[in-house]
Amino acid sequence: MLSKTFLAVVAAQLALGQTLTEVLTAQNSSLSTLIGLLQGQPDLLSAVAGLSDITILAPSNEAFTTLLSDPAIAAAVQADPGIVPALLSYHVVNGTYYAGDLTSAPGPVFVPTLLTNETFTTVEGGQRVEVRGSSDGVSIFSGGGAESKVTGADFNFTGGTLHIIDKVLTIPSNLTTVLTSTPDLSSLTTAVTTAELVEPLEGIKQLTVFAPLNTAFEAIAETAANLTVEQLTAVLGYHVVSDAVVYSSDIEDGASVATLQGEEIKLTIRDGSVYVNEAKVVMPNVLVKNGVVHVIDGVLIPKNLASGGDSTPSGTPSSSMPAPTASGSGTPTPSVVPAGAAGMGVASVGVALAAGAFAVLLQL
Repeated sequence: MLSKTFLAVVAAQLALGQTLTEVLTAQNSSLSTLIGLLQGQPDLLSAVAGLSDITILAPSNEAFTTLLSDPAIAAAVQADPGIVPALLSYHVVNGTYYAGDLTSAPGPVFVPTLLTNETFTTVEGGQRVEVRGSSDGVSIFSGGGAESKVTGADFNFTGGTLHIIDKVLTIPSNLTTVLTSTPDLSSLTTAVTTAELVEPLEGIKQLTVFAPLNTAFEAIAETAANLTVEQLTAVLGYHVVSDAVVYSSDIEDGASVATLQGEEIKLTIRDGSVYVNEAKVVMPNVLVKNGVVHVIDGVLIPKNLASGGDSTPSGTPSSSMPAPTASGSGTPTPSVVPAGAAGMGVASVGVALAAGAFAVLLQL
């Protein structure tokens, strides 16, 4: 029996003479809005038409109608001409991905797009989209956790292939917007603000953040109340990996990763779930302007700080604190009392991200 991928390749060969313009024109009844937008960006259209080995995620007319029915988004698009080419660039993926390749993938795939404008992203190689395939089809996840489903696949042209999707992708927002728009991360937002880390974190071009839920902070409330600002800065730095964007698909069981604070965290995979020391990742791969956020159910405490030593980042005044309860001498200190009630928080985070998807779309 011939595989779907083989058939797609054969179809691509048969369509070898079709240009991108010809493929779009043939799908005019579904893609006329996209065609109009591309015609309004002749430089972008010319550049994309001249590329090879790309995949275009083409929102349907209904997808654009839904997007532009929000008055705030329609006004923002009119006010900032730069949004349209950025948004269109985010729908062009580097690499040719046929639907059959994606439905058979063992897990999520994070693929780079042509969106490299630093007003909208600083992720090296272009902002990513998350692609998940299953027997039910292919879904694309973008900023705010917004999901777009492939409704028409493998419209091949000389430079690659095109898939029609049912929702316009959402450009990932900056870290501050993601945190402040998510009620169950309000404790982390307050901590980052108190430690004056908002601008420094947003200034890091490649970033991975492990973000504890409010319930995780509540579990160490007594310890947290005794932290100085310098110690708080050290704790928060222990949740950040700088100069690297680590998606869930990049994580290898048993890997150790250096943090902004200086110490290493240990990443493990147990029963299909990712753990950071002993904190469980309860919501992975929240895309942001300069990287990715993974929501966790426990607060990570640096080993030196847990033992009363100086664990502040280089250049930060050192101070001491009473040692909170911790275990694992000689290994990364586990999170202190992972929150048992995290389930409610996870649901709330998901709802907040989904509800704010349109607002995040155009947030710089």
